[in-house]
Amino acid sequence: MNRLKKPVIFSALLFLFSCGIEEYYYLPQVPEITDTQLANSATIILPNISQYYYATNYSIFYRIYISGVTLPTIQTASERNIINPELAADFNSLSNYTSPTGTSVTTSNTFVTLKYYEIELDGEDILNIFTKNGGTLSILFPTMPGSYPTVSLNEGDEIRLRRSGRLTSPRPEGDLFFRNTSELNDNANATAENNADVAAGRTDIIQRNAYVSMYIVARGNNEFFSPIYGKPTHINIFRLPDN
Repeated sequence: MNRLKKPVIFSALLFLFSCGIEEYYYLPQVPEITDTQLANSATIILPNISQYYYATNYSIFYRIYISGVTLPTIQTASERNIINPELAADFNSLSNYTSPTGTSVTTSNTFVTLKYYEIELDGEDILNIFTKNGGTLSILFPTMPGSYPTVSLNEGDEIRLRRSGRLTSPRPEGDLFFRNTSELNDNANATAENNADVAAGRTDIIQRNAYVSMYIVARGNNEFFSPIYGKPTHINIFRLPDN
């Protein structure tokens, strides 16, 4: 009888162990941003996700698009296509993930595949601003030439936004701020070696603008320290101020 009990006990332990590692991870989606009619700003209400023990912070992913047109607002598919056909294609691809009723699961490859990079901050830790404790996040892209796009939490100090520090040899060299420079809007620099976060525009454009599309997503780590994400939310499409 003792020999019969051992396999039963061992099987029960295996069952319990299996159940333990199959935890379902969930992080809420940021509510839809409702003030996108304002082309140069956005207000984002971040839910408090500290109750999820595996949550760490929020992340904003971006991609820059070179364009030859200027639009006051960008709301429709045709307007996105006018700005840059690649913007329209990327927006459509990511809509499978942003839809609250969609079934696509966000992973670490969701944005990497489309060459979206994670935003950084000038002189500030992202964990202190894109905090899991939530709050009101304000993003501003001024229209005045020479100005700097910024972000602030709960009406605090404005902090300059920076492009990803993971770029190999970005142009302009030593300047990762979101500003429209001759080197940033040069199609020749929109390469994996230089500006991997930039999508080239038409080769015959004369007026050279640059736009950035941004998404925000809650993130955390599972028990294996692999990143997990909630559903992303599209923030806005901003025109970069001229340098």
